[in-house]
Parts: sequence; structure tokens; C-alpha cells
Amino acid sequence: MFIPFLISSVVSISPMMDEAINRMCAHRVGIPYASDNFTDKEWQKFQLCRDIMRDELERNGKNV
Repeated sequence: MFIPFLISSVVSISPMMDEAINRMCAHRVGIPYASDNFTDKEWQKFQLCRDIMRDELERNGKNV
């Protein structure tokens, strides 16, 4: 009984949404999108932003 609920609550993020998240986080951190010219600290901020955005989308059950 509980398993179907878990299966139905799995959320996948589409490639378009994933790219939008990456672009938004690059902008927020202040690095050019798809650039390899950033510091370790900027990379960590980018990863944190991306992880938070993905977690929130999954937590709120947004199929995007």
C-alpha cells in the first residue's frame, strides 16, 4: 500500500529544467554559463545552488 505512493512521488527533472537551473545558478554566482573559468569557491556556490533548487523541486513534487 505504501509502495505505490512512493513510486508515484518520484520526480524527475527534465533536461530543459536542469539547464534552466544551471543557467540561473551560474547567474546568481556570477559566472558565465558553461564556463570553466571560475574559482573553487564559485564552483562550490554553484553546486550548492543547483542542489538546493533540485531538492526543492523534488520536495514540492514538481514534475518538470
